[in-house]
Amino acid sequence: YKVKKDNEEAVLEVSGHSGYANHGEDIVCASISTACIMSANLIDNLNLGYNILDLNVSDGYFKIKLKIVDETVNGIFDNLVETLNELSKQYPKHLKIKN
Repeated sequence: YKVKKDNEEAVLEVSGHSGYANHGEDIVCASISTACIMSANLIDNLNLGYNILDLNVSDGYFKIKLKIVDETVNGIFDNLVETLNELSKQYPKHLKIKN
């Protein structure tokens, strides 16, 4: 996954499949997908969806671009990144940070 963040915008992009297990049985892939979708849904459900500049979700791909001038949106983004960092520590062969 790739993360870019400055004082006004943040982008998180996740691509590919983890390869931890077969399709439908891959707990790493399911964890990553759940964290990403839950974060995007939370922003929308808190009526902060106007901060979502771009959202692209497809098989093996998730990208979200946010305005992060809102403290809540910034916190949700940081929480998502921290969740992916923790998953990367637990499954280093299956989730990697790209610069």
